[in-house]
Amino acid sequence: MEMEMEDAAPALAVVDARFCAADAASLAVAKTLSMSGSDFAVIDKATGALVLRVDGVLFSLRRRCVLVDADRRPVLTVQESALLLNTRWKVFRGDSTRRRDLLFTVTKPSVIPLHKSTRVSVFLASNDAEQACDFRITGSYHDGACAVSLGDSDTVVARIDRRSFL
Repeated sequence: MEMEMEDAAPALAVVDARFCAADAASLAVAKTLSMSGSDFAVIDKATGALVLRVDGVLFSLRRRCVLVDADRRPVLTVQESALLLNTRWKVFRGDSTRRRDLLFTVTKPSVIPLHKSTRVSVFLASNDAEQACDFRITGSYHDGACAVSLGDSDTVVARIDRRSFL
């Protein structure tokens, strides 16, 4: 899978400025095996260097995973909570799950897929009301393609397309 950052929108450091690129960046995502099952590695396509790795957490009451950098330092913790009609993921700084370390929340409107395309909304931590999303991600896991837009606008800030990688 390949991810390219669009040139049109200015960089916004949601997680950390070291993960913002001034130019388009091509990254490859590969599935890896570990003690916790299947994890993922994000590789810089140009250099082959490991950028990030997703580690599942084996013993946890809540489903969660930790995104670590190339030096194995925790960057993000993602904790899932399935509600009656939607799924929510809370994303925290480092290996924390404390409210003060919340960076953003991702919601998927329905746990029952009604069609092939997926749409999730991203709300930054400062957006407590969650009336309007800060980012929208639309695409298809099956097709390996999605786009990240600013709010509910058509302004695409990042695009992932597996087809251009294969």
